[in-house]
Amino acid sequence: MDSLRFRHRWWPEAGHRVSRSPVDSLRETSDEGGRHGPMRQSVSRSWVLDTAPLPPATPAVLDPEQLQVVEHRNGPLLVLAGPGTGKTTTIVEAITARINDPIDPLAPGAVLALTFGRRAAGELRDRVVQRLGGGVIPVVATFHSFAYGLMQQTAKVGELRDPPRLLSGAEEDVRIRDLLIGALEDGTINWPEELAGAVNTLGLANEIRSVLARARELGLDPAQLERIGAKSGRPAWAAIGALAEQENAVMVLENVCDYIELLHRAVIAARTPDVAAKLHRTYRAIYVDEYQDTEQLQVELLKALVGPRTSLVVVGDPDQAIYGFRGADVKGILNFPQQFRTSAGEPAPTVILQSTRRFGPNIRAAATAILGARPIGSFSKEQVYAHRHPIYVGSSLEVGAQVSDSVEVQLFDSESSRAAHIAEQIRRAYLDDGLAWDDLAVLVRSARQIPLVQRALMQAGVPTTIAADEIPLRSEPAVAVLLQVAEMAVDPARVSGEQVADLLTGPLGCLDASELRRLGRALRAAARLSDPESPPGFSEQLIRDTLRGDLQLPDSLPATDTCRLAVERMFTLLGAAHQLIRTGASPEDVLWVLWSGRVDGHRIHGWPERLRSAALGGSRAANHDLDAVIALFETAERTQARYKGFAGLRNFLISLKNQQLPAESVADRSIRSDAVRILTAHRAKGLEWEAVWVVGVEEGQWPDLRTRGSILEPERLTRAGVGDGVRPADLLAEERQLFYVACTRARQRVVVTAIASGTDAGPQPSRFIADLGVAAVTKSGRPRFSASLDGLVARLRQVTMDGAASPALRAAATAKLASLAGAVADNGVPLVPLANPDSWWAIGELTEGARPVRAAEVPITLSGSGLESINSCSLRWYFEHEARAETLRPAATKFGSVVHAVADYVAKDEVPADIDSMDALVDRVWPDLRFESAWQSGAERTEARDALMRFLVYHLRADRRLVASEEFEEAFVDVPTPAGGSERVHLRGFLDRIEIDSEGRLVAIDLKNMKTPPADSKVPEYAQLGVYQSLLRAAGNEVGGAALVQLRVNAGKGAVEPKVQFQEPLEHASPTWVDLKLGVAAQTLRDEKFSAVLGSHCKFCAHKRNCPAQPEGEQVVL
Repeated sequence: MDSLRFRHRWWPEAGHRVSRSPVDSLRETSDEGGRHGPMRQSVSRSWVLDTAPLPPATPAVLDPEQLQVVEHRNGPLLVLAGPGTGKTTTIVEAITARINDPIDPLAPGAVLALTFGRRAAGELRDRVVQRLGGGVIPVVATFHSFAYGLMQQTAKVGELRDPPRLLSGAEEDVRIRDLLIGALEDGTINWPEELAGAVNTLGLANEIRSVLARARELGLDPAQLERIGAKSGRPAWAAIGALAEQENAVMVLENVCDYIELLHRAVIAARTPDVAAKLHRTYRAIYVDEYQDTEQLQVELLKALVGPRTSLVVVGDPDQAIYGFRGADVKGILNFPQQFRTSAGEPAPTVILQSTRRFGPNIRAAATAILGARPIGSFSKEQVYAHRHPIYVGSSLEVGAQVSDSVEVQLFDSESSRAAHIAEQIRRAYLDDGLAWDDLAVLVRSARQIPLVQRALMQAGVPTTIAADEIPLRSEPAVAVLLQVAEMAVDPARVSGEQVADLLTGPLGCLDASELRRLGRALRAAARLSDPESPPGFSEQLIRDTLRGDLQLPDSLPATDTCRLAVERMFTLLGAAHQLIRTGASPEDVLWVLWSGRVDGHRIHGWPERLRSAALGGSRAANHDLDAVIALFETAERTQARYKGFAGLRNFLISLKNQQLPAESVADRSIRSDAVRILTAHRAKGLEWEAVWVVGVEEGQWPDLRTRGSILEPERLTRAGVGDGVRPADLLAEERQLFYVACTRARQRVVVTAIASGTDAGPQPSRFIADLGVAAVTKSGRPRFSASLDGLVARLRQVTMDGAASPALRAAATAKLASLAGAVADNGVPLVPLANPDSWWAIGELTEGARPVRAAEVPITLSGSGLESINSCSLRWYFEHEARAETLRPAATKFGSVVHAVADYVAKDEVPADIDSMDALVDRVWPDLRFESAWQSGAERTEARDALMRFLVYHLRADRRLVASEEFEEAFVDVPTPAGGSERVHLRGFLDRIEIDSEGRLVAIDLKNMKTPPADSKVPEYAQLGVYQSLLRAAGNEVGGAALVQLRVNAGKGAVEPKVQFQEPLEHASPTWVDLKLGVAAQTLRDEKFSAVLGSHCKFCAHKRNCPAQPEGEQVVL
């Protein structure tokens, strides 16, 4: 064994250069490679511009109301357009009509179309281009992109050279937090004492940003906000007003702005007389889509754009106003007729599109029932009725056209049951109804429900697709790996043991859990030898220090050892990445080195190649991971282009880490056209499918009536002071409208699903389901057979083996199975291998290996814990020891390891026997333990101190003299087996403590950290203690018993010492009860027959899915 040595850290060492575009390299594919083909450094391409004009699209057939909109030429017009009434078609035809008007044609540049979101703007632009046949087209933009363009057009010469860069919400939160902390340190603002504890949080920064945004929407300057806060008894608002002055100065200094400030500046510019005159001359016709989603500043910008000769058409649906949580205000559309008046001073006229081409009377009736008779602003009852009761006309505008549409309500007993049934129904729709995969969609209330549904669909063989921006990019597993290693490279001094363990056992390091433990043991052994006087650090600390370069790997690990190679490879990779960061490389370049694993011409890891190979082999997971990595590089590329060198890797990581909703959409690049979409109801707005399954319609989930406000309540800020907050009725109305949107996405079939728990405390169907007026169908459990090839084989197998079935039916099933089993592809590979009986479980005779796992002449090796595990449930022991089906230990299980280690240090006088010294040792490693939350870490830390206090009381009381601590013992004993023979058993184990009693006998002590000790009645034959006694006796010692010392449990009420459960000495007659237990375990291992045994241990077993004795594992046959 060698000692621990030190070497230079990796972060100041040699640099590495990257000379290729990471995103280009990721994107490049070959014709043979398919979707993720071979990655090359360069590809020769040539592009030819096709100048042939596009053939104009055939004009749409319009109904009378649509024609009325298309023919509008002067002043404002409001169009109420419900789902499927052809609002986008109406806008496209209206734009085309204005440009091609035979009497007063407009130049394309005189027409402006505004909408929400890049996707919607892109789709509208494409349809306009197609309808016009190409050529010069009108301006089609989002409000924000138009505002940015306006700022560019009205900028001064110097500003044109250096336009302001836009901040994402996540980046703005970080800036506000830093600004607030600095202002408090400088004493320039008076922050409320009750909110002082939240100053360092990004959550508070996000709320401050909301207050600032609200103030800008209301046109309040910082001084006005400060006065309103002081006058209204809102000191936080007053402080934010003072902070706003500093933020404005910093934004000007840094030449940045956020989206609200962008709109604010655009409104000011558009109101300038000369700019307003130019805008009024430029834009003669303006069309706005989804007007119900506007916010106050967007309405103000629109007012500034409209002149005396401007025709304005806004299209929207108040019943689809679902973005209130993003700041949208439905009052924009409700107040439009009064805010935009005709030249005669009359309210703007309203046209209602009353013909739907999407769904028939059944879906319409259910959707209308969701909304009920609720009024819409100041619109008359007749207008509301016409808006909510469109007539189905089909694509041919045939009134009374026949359509077969349906609405179903299905109730389930669990989420997994619901997901399985949805998967089955989707397969049926594909197979029986002839619908394409992309004709189907599953809509969920929240993104957290997506993974369960996706997993069920994939298990059923249903191709699925999720937008890359549906889940925050940082949450993608493959992206999380790269972000974590990038974070380690940015700040090596703050690398934690947890991060190092994740790196080494992840797809870059490729170690398994047992190898990581072996590495830790080797480092601890080297540390003891290097400094025998000091206790070695914990394994995670030593591994971390080795990877950082503070320690050198011990010589006990040979050059070819997998642990050594993994550490050395990761050391080199992190060093290369850190050097790039130090030289100012872009996030894109640093991430490329980490992803590609290429350093100085050497391949550090082969993760991209493994993913590519798996993707080409048909792995959906690998394809998804590659999509996510490409999305990460595209985001890094856009960030670098946007911020022009200002965005280093550290800021890029902060931006991704802190985003709650995706800061950048990935333009749906990962959406497959041949798959079922899974998306949130918010995301589904504007889309439609043949059939839709709606998930999550449970009370408390949908409607979600949790207050959307915050401690700063920005929604209550008004120009007059404190206004009314968001009322529960308003939340309910928006949730109802969201449900309405979800149910109106389908053309033929809507399936609304909910969980109906059998207990009052469990989930219950939403109140919205009763509003539908549709009888619910209850389904329990999983569908019996899947509408898939595997499901067909399962059904045929069941009939074949069913003794109650008729001979003719069994023969037919057997013949069909034989036909399926004989079907082969051109290359001879079976098409349905599961139909071949040779592949069926539990059909053939039980087989045995050619030779036993344990040679007959080699003794059976057992430990105390192993004996307890084998005899309680041999199957679980097999999974954990033979099959190595290890599971990650939760943080709480490391509690015992820490307490045991500290107790050992105290017993060996390596740490003083006082609680402060022991606590200090625990504090060294506690931050590296992986707890799910801060409160859990705090609670367990308190428990750890209490446990050490109990140990200290026990240790200092010294009822018996301590002989040894953490002592390894082994012995060979002969024991009888139940079959009548005997087995030689190799006993081994570590004894926590060995003590000697007043009679000179040795007593084995086992320190326990279990919250619930075994019953006292179990202690006399507690196997682990019995093995410890046998080990001491086999060494020739007189044994005085053994004891469990329960460090988490007091001896009694008011006691400070731990509960001690004593086991009497083993009897001298042979065989002892321990020998008999050893014999049973030895025969189990020798016979290689492992059975599942039910007991209290099942509650915490990690292998239920593989256990035939559990409902979760009933498919397993042993």
